Amino acid sequence: MKRKLIKQGEKALTITLPSQWIKNNNLQPGDEIELVLEENSVRILTEKATPIKEITVNVSGLLPRLADRFMARAYQKGYDKITLKFDNQDLKYAIENKVSELIGYEILDVGKDYVEVCAIASKIDIDFDNMLRKGLLTLLDMAITCHDAWIKKDKKSLENIALQDLSVNKFLYYCLRHLNKSAQTMSFGMSILYYLIESLEDLGDELKVLGKILAIIKPKPDIADIIKKMNEMFRISYEYFYKPEKENAVRAFLLSKEISKLIEKSLQTAKYDEIRALISIDFSTRIIYHITTMRLDTLKGFGR
Repeated sequence: MKRKLIKQGEKALTITLPSQWIKNNNLQPGDEIELVLEENSVRILTEKATPIKEITVNVSGLLPRLADRFMARAYQKGYDKITLKFDNQDLKYAIENKVSELIGYEILDVGKDYVEVCAIASKIDIDFDNMLRKGLLTLLDMAITCHDAWIKKDKKSLENIALQDLSVNKFLYYCLRHLNKSAQTMSFGMSILYYLIESLEDLGDELKVLGKILAIIKPKPDIADIIKKMNEMFRISYEYFYKPEKENAVRAFLLSKEISKLIEKSLQTAKYDEIRALISIDFSTRIIYHITTMRLDTLKGFGR
């Protein structure tokens, strides 16, 4: 469907909205709509057009961990009401525990063999950019703790990284839900951002694993140096994400290559748990590198 732009006043341009779309959404003169600006498009949203998404699923027979993952995915996909049926108490506890990580969700009803969860508002008024930044900063703090607490032999702080991962889940789950709820069709740039946020959630899980491994082994200078370089790469990548500059893109790339070589060298003499730590560091570094590579299209300085 095409529309011609109509000049309105000195600088403004207007278009008419299709009458059928207005009728379907029960819009009247004076009603408010929301405009979402994207790279080369503008989406028009109206709350009147947003139906409540409901789902009822029997999770009987699933492992508690899989019930946990189902809850996370249903939340991210934008469901407003979820009714889960189960056949054992372990599944019930997994569902109830997961709700605490899902911003805006509350348990409304619990029966002998079901749990009913609802979003307390159809539109949670939280800033997406703020949530994403909090997620990144919490991940960066987790990575720094892996190094600093290990050097200080602070076992408790290493074990508590798992608690920080719960916060990361809250922030990033909300970001994924926001993207799904606000977009009927996912643009190319939005899809890349969605994948990056998914990867960052994996990074939180991996840093949690790394913290647990480091808590049971003695500090080793070569591995500590690798973690320190990983953290430097993370800090540079974070800065690049919000202010893309060539120098940071190049520095992050060079650090990733340096870290890879150092890991390969350390693996030659590492013991079992040290090998596990190095594998975890390698996986974490690969995810961190996504932060820069997925933003190269916004790099400042092209064309100069």
